[in-house]
Amino acid sequence: MHSPALRSFHWAPDPVMFAVGNRLVTWYALLFVLGLLGGYAIAVATFRRERIDITYANILLVFVGVGAVIGARLGEVFFYEWSYYRAHPEEIAKIWHGGLASHGAVIGIPLMLWLFARVVIGKPFLWVLDRAVPGIALAAACVRFGNLMNSEILGKPTSAAWAFVFERIDAVPRHPVQIYEGITYLALCVALLVVGRRCAPPEGCLRGPFLVGMFLPRWFLEFTKAGPILAAGMNTGQVLSVPLVIIGVAMLVARGMGRPRDRSSGARAPIAAQSSSTTGRSRGPRTRGARGRP
Repeated sequence: MHSPALRSFHWAPDPVMFAVGNRLVTWYALLFVLGLLGGYAIAVATFRRERIDITYANILLVFVGVGAVIGARLGEVFFYEWSYYRAHPEEIAKIWHGGLASHGAVIGIPLMLWLFARVVIGKPFLWVLDRAVPGIALAAACVRFGNLMNSEILGKPTSAAWAFVFERIDAVPRHPVQIYEGITYLALCVALLVVGRRCAPPEGCLRGPFLVGMFLPRWFLEFTKAGPILAAGMNTGQVLSVPLVIIGVAMLVARGMGRPRDRSSGARAPIAAQSSSTTGRSRGPRTRGARGRP
């Protein structure tokens, strides 16, 4: 039993910002879109710095958006609510009813990035991952703040001074786990940007820190979430996080952190004509113009 929090924040926002006819515009939808656009802005800045046509960033936004939505929806269906969707398969495509799982997005987004690397930009898969993961971390933070506006993904009861009472759910002071994760992912985004720009790691190096930096804290934060235990004292989010952390550690070990970044991969010429230096790195002129689940 937890004693009542000495101080707690009473939280009861309306998830709907406004309505346009029968269409409801929600805070979650706004934050989801802002996350994608923030990731897009990071990609644009990165591509301009490396003198790559930002048309590729425009296409990347579409690929990541499709991978995130489809992957997260299928993750919700198969990882969390299979018993329901097996009985109601017609509901699977009704994303507007809510239900997205971040672990599914971790599968959907890399598949679309692989397709983007192979079919669109013609660069190595790990090259694309390096430039996509900071934006993905930012988008994940926005999604968590969207969960907060929806009063979903509840934490366990607590007597901590910073507890939230989600009045639309109950009168129990709880861990604001959405804020814990949102802040963690924002910090991860900043760290990846700093490492990627200042430390010049080898291609693919940011993928390992991304997986470890996102899913190791996630594993610990799951202890503050309400929900059933799945196996070995862990809930579903923890069970799904374990292999991702292992993969991230393996990537760090395999790639190392001290090798210089190799930008001379045999990449397809960008859309805008660019000249090449003796190192093979593009040196042309900068192109101008150019409801959730845990």
